[in-house]
Amino acid sequence: MAMIRALAVDIDGTLSDQDRVLCPAALQALRGLKVPVVLSTGNSHCFTRTVCVLLGTPRIFIAENGGVLSYSDDEIEVLADLKVCEDAFQKLSAEFPLQRFSSSRYRFTDIALQRNFDALAAARRVQELGLPVHIIDTTFAVHIKDKRVDKGTGLRRIAKRMQIELSEFAAIGDSNSDLPMYQLAGFRASVGNARAELKQISDYVAKAEYGNGFAEIINYMKEKKMLI
Repeated sequence: MAMIRALAVDIDGTLSDQDRVLCPAALQALRGLKVPVVLSTGNSHCFTRTVCVLLGTPRIFIAENGGVLSYSDDEIEVLADLKVCEDAFQKLSAEFPLQRFSSSRYRFTDIALQRNFDALAAARRVQELGLPVHIIDTTFAVHIKDKRVDKGTGLRRIAKRMQIELSEFAAIGDSNSDLPMYQLAGFRASVGNARAELKQISDYVAKAEYGNGFAEIINYMKEKKMLI
């Protein structure tokens, strides 16, 4: 198998458990890596930067499902338009009981909602209304996001900045929001709790779930000599 030079890794449900608590096995696996880890998440920029600090990963990451990219502590790039999400939120609120998470105040480009409504029905309504947004359910929140961006558009720009080929990235995640980066990466692996759609296109599916699954994936990649 090809050598992997960088990892693009989701946070919630991939490095954490179902309660969003970071898994000790995942932390230990991360600490043993010599290649850069690019966090790729639906979380806000400030949340993701804090996780980078605590994990010791680079300050280069993908936040808000591709809406915000960080290249360093001094440089971020906002790729999406919060206004289109706010407009969609107002229209959908007339038909669905939408409730924002308190973290919305820290978001630059998307809206995070509690999972107390029919997200699939809302997504169909978005299409019927022709709104320029996507509704994605990450199992931890439902996001209204600008349809022009996703984790894949973010990974393309990050890879170019890092001067690493997309084929030299491994993508690791658990939800359908990770699909766009899976379609680009040279190696795709899913934790045991991942959505079926993600598992179907994965090169490796962990038996273990959540952060323990991430640690299993790293061990597998090392056994296959994909990582130095």
